Amino acid sequence: MKITQRLRWLLAGGMLLLTLLFLLFLFFATKNFLDLWDRLQQLPIWLFYTYSALIVAVVLFSGWVIVKLVFGGPSAKTIPRQPPKPVTEANLTQEIEQIKTAGMDTANLQVELDRLHARKAAGQVHIAFFGDVSTGKSSIIKALLPEAGVEINLRGGSTRDIREYTWQTIAGDDLMLTDLPGRNEAEGTLDAAARDEAIRAQIVVYVTDSDLTRSQYQDVLELAAFGKPMLIAINKRDQYTKEEQTQLAQRIRSRFGEVASPNIVFIQSGGVEEILRIYPDGREEMVQRPRKMDISALSTHLQTEIDQRLEWLSQQRDTSVLNLVQEKLDTTRDDYRRSQAEKIVRSSTHKAILGALASVSPGTDLVIQGVIGTRMIQELCKLYDSPISTLDIDQFLNFSQGQLKKSIPLLMAVAGNGLKAFPGIGTVAGGLVHAVAYGLIFDALGHAVAHTLEQRGTLKVAPAAATFQEMLSGNLEERTKTFARLVIEQYRGK
Repeated sequence: MKITQRLRWLLAGGMLLLTLLFLLFLFFATKNFLDLWDRLQQLPIWLFYTYSALIVAVVLFSGWVIVKLVFGGPSAKTIPRQPPKPVTEANLTQEIEQIKTAGMDTANLQVELDRLHARKAAGQVHIAFFGDVSTGKSSIIKALLPEAGVEINLRGGSTRDIREYTWQTIAGDDLMLTDLPGRNEAEGTLDAAARDEAIRAQIVVYVTDSDLTRSQYQDVLELAAFGKPMLIAINKRDQYTKEEQTQLAQRIRSRFGEVASPNIVFIQSGGVEEILRIYPDGREEMVQRPRKMDISALSTHLQTEIDQRLEWLSQQRDTSVLNLVQEKLDTTRDDYRRSQAEKIVRSSTHKAILGALASVSPGTDLVIQGVIGTRMIQELCKLYDSPISTLDIDQFLNFSQGQLKKSIPLLMAVAGNGLKAFPGIGTVAGGLVHAVAYGLIFDALGHAVAHTLEQRGTLKVAPAAATFQEMLSGNLEERTKTFARLVIEQYRGK
């Protein structure tokens, strides 16, 4: 209580002192202002206005400078990002030519566009059948195209490749039916190939023979996201009564909601079924017999979609394919940049190691002030089409220096321990230790810059420096052995 009361008295005294000082300043400022005003009144009229205008100009200029410093300085300035170009065939063709000139492989991109042109010229409606193994995709196509000779395996898993079949409806429309591998029968990257084919289609039919499992539900959600008519065809209709069919359809629709709710039809794709035959003498035998076929609900629905929305279906197909090409183009460019960035970092790290071996007394500021570090950052920024000035590079390197100073002793110690793992070399000090340390530094610095450029599109100083510090200390033991081995090879080859 005594301490609290004493503190209150001190605060009260301090407040009183501040009040007196403020009043003294106010009185002094008022007195000087009034004296100045009286003197100005005695000046000639032209000098009075000239002096007043000068004061106003100084005040306005100071205010403008303050505003620019606070709100318009380099730290607050933002470079407006260019809006992405619309995904059109003309823009894609231009981008493909650009990355092709840069040395990237664009064959698959051109094939995709050529395939789109061919389908547009043929005027076919592309319908993709998707679904798990043994749900009846091939049986449905067999029912639509009995002359196609699609082999159906009763045990499931007959579809291993993407197969295309043409079908002409009663109304005269040319359709292309694509039989896609089921989710659990695809191997390697075949799932991705099936997804791409579904993107190229105008209508997607998802075939199942029961309620949707969790994985099937996710498949339908992904396919529906392409913005195309989505139809769920429930096969083996004879296993459900009319009431059960209604309940099953309601249950499936309730999982998607009204906005993304797909259309549902029940069909019987035919095929064969096994039955137990009991003879009069009591003998039992498992035999196969044809299953009744009825896909009228499916064909009627498809014909209705084509009759009512053929132009819209074609537009959706074109948009989806162009977006698919853009996605593949971006992937191609990203993969190319990663591989080239790795080459740049590896080459710069190699040069830094050679520089450390050649130097009599290498300094730890090489990464900050050296030509190698600056050149490496310039090449990485050029690779990612990120304009950068020497000032920006210096700012980043200076910012990273604070992180580096904390890590140099640790890097030197780790480098020395790493060299000890190699008989006959471990006791060599000086240049070898520095060379390993420089290898660790340049490797982390280059990968930090490349990572920041890939994630942000430009070299952001603070995030890049933070990533540099993280990579500098990550997996030190294994990386040290790698660079120690490289340093020893270079040392012995001198």
